[in-house]
Order: sequence, then C-alpha cells, then structure tokens
Amino acid sequence: MTTRRPGRFRTWLWISSAVVVGGCLPVESGGPLDAVPMWTAELQVRIGSVDDPDYSLTWFRRMEVGPDGRMYTLHPMEQVVRIFDPDGSLEGLIGGRGGGPGEFENVFDIGWVADTLWVLDGRSYRFNQFSASGEFIGSFSVPIELGERDGPRPARPDGLLADGTVYGSPPAFSSDVADGTLTHDRPMLMTREGIVTDTLPSIAFGRNQWAISDPDDPRRGGMYTRQPFADGPLWAYVPNERALVVLDRESPAGAEHAAFRVTKLTFSGDTVYSRTHPFVPIRVAPQEVDSLLNDMGSMLEERGFLGVTEGRGRQWAELTFYRPTFRPGVAQMVLARDGSIWLSTGPDGLGHDDWLVLDSDGRPIGRVKLPVGLDVLVIDPPHLWASETDELDVPYLVRFRIE
Repeated sequence: MTTRRPGRFRTWLWISSAVVVGGCLPVESGGPLDAVPMWTAELQVRIGSVDDPDYSLTWFRRMEVGPDGRMYTLHPMEQVVRIFDPDGSLEGLIGGRGGGPGEFENVFDIGWVADTLWVLDGRSYRFNQFSASGEFIGSFSVPIELGERDGPRPARPDGLLADGTVYGSPPAFSSDVADGTLTHDRPMLMTREGIVTDTLPSIAFGRNQWAISDPDDPRRGGMYTRQPFADGPLWAYVPNERALVVLDRESPAGAEHAAFRVTKLTFSGDTVYSRTHPFVPIRVAPQEVDSLLNDMGSMLEERGFLGVTEGRGRQWAELTFYRPTFRPGVAQMVLARDGSIWLSTGPDGLGHDDWLVLDSDGRPIGRVKLPVGLDVLVIDPPHLWASETDELDVPYLVRFRIE
C-alpha cells in the first residue's frame, strides 16, 4: 500500500493540499447520504503501556501492516520500527540511530513493494529494505539537488509506489507557505537515479496551516501546525494504481447547498470521475473557538515558545486562526487498500466521529462511528488501524474490525 499522507513534515508542518482539477467529465452527484447503511466497529487490539518498557510507545504517525497481519510502527524519536504480531505481541525492533546498514538518521515513511518492507531515511534519502521478519536486505539512495532558496526547488523523494516507482515533490518549508512565497506543490515521479519522469497536476496549498509567530518581529521564528477547521483540499495516491484522489472540502458560506467534491485523476491528468456529496453543515461554536485558543496559549507557554505568556500566546494564535462560519464537510481522508475512500465527517457529540465510506468510484457504500481523536493510519477491509492517545498523552496503536 502507498498512500500520500497529509503533510511533508519538513518543519512541524501538516499541509493538506489542493489540486487544480481539469478534466473531461462533468461533476456528478454522489447520491443521498441518509440512505447509506451503518456499519459497526469492534476494537480487537490495543497496544501501548504507561510503565511496560516493551510496550511504551513513543510518538508515531506512520505504520504499515504485512500480508500476515504483522504491524510495523515507525518511531522518529528512537529511529526504530517496532514489529508486533497480529495479536499485538512485540516481536522485535528494526533499525536504530545511526548511518550504518539498516540504521536510520531521520525515519520519514514506510511501505511495501511486493514482499519487501521499505523505510525511507529523510536525511540521506536512502530507502532501507527489510524482509517481513525485519532482516535487512539492502538499500539504495536517490541522489538529490539542493537548489537555491529563492530559485527552482528540485524534487526530493517521499516514498515508493506499489510498483517501486519513486515519488516526491519539491521541499515545502513552513515559513515559505505561511508568507505566501510558496502557493503550489508539484508531485513528481522519479527514477532511482533522481531523474524526474512525470510531473503530476499542480497542487495548491489550502487554508490548512496555522502559523503562529511574534507579530512585532516575525523573524524570531514561528510554530506551524494544522488549522483546527482546516478546509483546504486533501489528496492521496490510489493504492496499486497510478492515480490520485482529490477531495475539495471548502467550508460552505451558508447553510444551503453545502457539499464536498471527490475527484479521481490519472497521472496523465485525465479525470476518471468527479462527484459531489451534499452534507448538513454545522456552525462553528464560539465556545469551541475560545477553548482551542486557550489551549494553544497554554501550550505555547508550557513549551517556552519565544518566552510568551499564556495570554499573549492566545493573542498571537488568534491573529492567524482560521474561523469559518461552518465546519468543512470532511476532516480526514484515508484511502484503503481496496481503493475505497474513508472520510471523517466530524464528531456526533456523543464521543464518536462519523466516517463516510465511498467505493473506488466515489459512491457512498457505508457509514461507521469511531472514537473521537483517532488518527486513522491504514485500512485493509475489514480491518482498520489507528493511533490514539490517552489522558496522559500516552500513544497507543489500535485495530478495529469493521462489519
């Protein structure tokens, strides 16, 4: 499976992306959503611990699942990959900090090409290759050009497609996106020698980034994270195909005619389909905005960000906070291994997030409720894997079975 996750993480940045869609097919309605059947989610495995060193997971937002159900979690703080068997027992570790064979300096992403597990080291742009049991097989590095800060930015590798093709894009630094220096991204396909062979449709950065800095002296630096009500389009590579799925989800201006659009594009830029799905918009509540800004102010003070106090931090955050009248129709998008499209449409007010499932043609086939706060990472129906944190911010890996 190879899915483009939202964000390049060059510097604390989570950027989802918008694509300028041209195509030969008209936009079609995806049909009513109120008749879509409800599915159930059963928690099967929860891995993590507060005090057991073998199961105390450090922060992770990348993982993969093997054909036999093994789970592989990528941990940047330790520069290791943990291997768990299908029942959740720890089998071993891959890698470690260093530049030797099978070691990592900056683990960036993980995936499969046939039965080989690859792990990308983002510092050397080296793809380390392992067997399913974690045995080091070999590696290759993709040469890059650094380019000029104010000039053309050559593409850098981000991962491998299922057929082994290298994909990448020019570096997108948070400060350049925040100040408008960069407005578009350009995903590219590359050879292992670093030669660009295909440039995919132009991708624009939407209103997804929350850039916080000292308004009196922005040169002191900034903190960059996702806007809580981000409504810039999302996109992902289609597993086992040379295609993209793009989600346009701009927040509606009014309560009527609210809809989001799902479009599938081939690497050549042809539009396979483009479907709109109506939804009932939810107003952004003032008390929720206050809570988010207060939390950000507290976090900035706790982290010692530029020596700011909680109150001052809230003021800085409010200057660049994006507050639409209505929530966007979709908060997350994940493409499953079978090509289905899973969309988080927001909380139900009862401790769950509503997820809408579209088939590979963009038509609704099911709905399911998952616990609020899950970061869904991999879906291979009927199973779904995600990370979550408890009240102490301890991370866990969870697996659900979807019926």
